[in-house]
Amino acid sequence: MGQSPASVLDALACPDDTAAYLAVTAPRADGAGPLAALEPKRLTHAGRVDALVAIERQMAWLASLQQRMLASMTAHDAAQSGDQWVREDVACALRLSAITAQRRIAVGQTLTESLPATLALLESGAISYLHAMNLAEAVYPLDAKTTAKVEERVLGRAGEQTLSEFKRSLRRAVASAAPARAEQQREQAMTERRVCLTPRDDGMSELWALLPAEGAAAVSAAVDALASATPADDPRTADQRRADALVDLGVAALHDPLLPRAQGMRPTVQVTVALSTLLGCDDQPGELAGHGPIPAALARHIAADATGTWRRLITDPATGALLDLGTKTYRPPANLTAFVIARDQTCTFPGCQRSAQRCDLDHQIPASAGGSTSPANLAALCRRHHRAKHQAGWHVRRDPRTGQSHWTSPTSHTYGSRPPSYPQDQSADDPDPPPF
Repeated sequence: MGQSPASVLDALACPDDTAAYLAVTAPRADGAGPLAALEPKRLTHAGRVDALVAIERQMAWLASLQQRMLASMTAHDAAQSGDQWVREDVACALRLSAITAQRRIAVGQTLTESLPATLALLESGAISYLHAMNLAEAVYPLDAKTTAKVEERVLGRAGEQTLSEFKRSLRRAVASAAPARAEQQREQAMTERRVCLTPRDDGMSELWALLPAEGAAAVSAAVDALASATPADDPRTADQRRADALVDLGVAALHDPLLPRAQGMRPTVQVTVALSTLLGCDDQPGELAGHGPIPAALARHIAADATGTWRRLITDPATGALLDLGTKTYRPPANLTAFVIARDQTCTFPGCQRSAQRCDLDHQIPASAGGSTSPANLAALCRRHHRAKHQAGWHVRRDPRTGQSHWTSPTSHTYGSRPPSYPQDQSADDPDPPPF
């Protein structure tokens, strides 16, 4: 093929040789034709690998053109009107969200104005757009001198590195060149740390956490250590052992006597199961607090656990109302308090979702007026709605049969608050129940 550019005829006549040539030469405008003419079925396996490399390099070249175009659009828009409305054009033209469009524009501007060497490597196909994008976003808030230092430090090996390797090098370079910036990023990120629980439909949940690096390392080390303490014949995979170890850490923490208590009770996990399911008469799902429905077998297994980790709730066969707290598995310091909190789950004011464990227990009929301290006369109310009842003129009436609360406002408008739904004994509807 010599020094002349590859052609479509070359791709048709010598597909493997053409692919190998395109994989090592700089991409160019007339390279798309030969690449399009390479038929995968006519290439050897080695030829297909070369073709993939050539396509990737051509895509990088096209990406460099797009960066220049984005930067030019932004500069022209600012010069014409002084306003920056190019984001809307980009978002509509490329069918992107406004945020993604703005991100693309910022990358294009930074590569064109502040990272010329990076843009040149992208244009030559030596690095991918993702390499260039990550570098541009990392230096975006830095000054010109610091940006140049970071670029010089990371570009030397960028063409040989995977994206993850390049990101590690980039983080080190930014931390070294701009230590103050790294501290600012850390402080900002620390305000966003959190733990999220996402229920799945298969009886599993996903637990995700954004943690300080040293905290995540400590958790990971503890999980790995617990997971390694297993007999040689343990059938679980390494991932399964680590997952179980994380659960063990949580269960052990629940039994710590120094854990803060709510309403005098130590933290537990609540599971609700119909009496018919508990007795094995049916297999309707149970209800795991914070998750939702769980298989009947799992609900029975949890309900039978005697460690005190779980609080078992049993529902009435006919109405689905809470029947029993399951004190055999956990004996709370105040049985009545535990029962009302388990029954109500949240504040009983309409629409309020504050956990009952963080609420007051209010007498519907005040004790001073002869109201009894009993489940029928007690309800969970958060502090704000407790004050609304006693200070702001709100009135409440609880239906002992259905558990519904009926609230009347100072303007005489009435609102209902339904109790939580519990699994109900389906055998109660059986027209011909067994003769127990």
